[in-house]
Amino acid sequence: MFNLSLEILRNLHEEHATMLALLERLEKLLAAHGPEDPPDTGDADTAALLEELATTLGEDVTYHYAFEETHLFPRFGQAFDPGIPEMLCQEHELIRPLAERLVAAAAAKESGFDTPGWSQFHAAGRELVEREVFHIQKEEMGLLPGLDRILEPSDDAPLLTAYGEIKSA
Repeated sequence: MFNLSLEILRNLHEEHATMLALLERLEKLLAAHGPEDPPDTGDADTAALLEELATTLGEDVTYHYAFEETHLFPRFGQAFDPGIPEMLCQEHELIRPLAERLVAAAAAKESGFDTPGWSQFHAAGRELVEREVFHIQKEEMGLLPGLDRILEPSDDAPLLTAYGEIKSA
């Protein structure tokens, strides 16, 4: 792994790591329960996963994506290749509706999944895991190291403030 010199980049890296761990847990749940075999949402581990999924995934596609698109992708595109941030934005647009469906369906922890609802959740979950893991890998291997090369220490505090403002809006 690389060393990130700015706190904002370390924070984004940590958010990526948190999301990857969550996606791994989701993938295990999906593997344990096929599309026609809804899990028991009364199970503490399943309920906790659904709660964390709703919160973390919702925040990721709202705040994390908005911050990258507004504050980081333009800088990266100017310094390197504008096609890379354009591709990452397109991926955000594909991932957002999947995440929104999963966040909404995660409310099933209260009433449980019926078979059709679980089948839809299962399909969206598998697609989301595939897309989001690949997306994070691209950001970890290209975006963050590239930003670490072009951002100055004086950029850290304003970027941290901007991210905080996006999260509190």
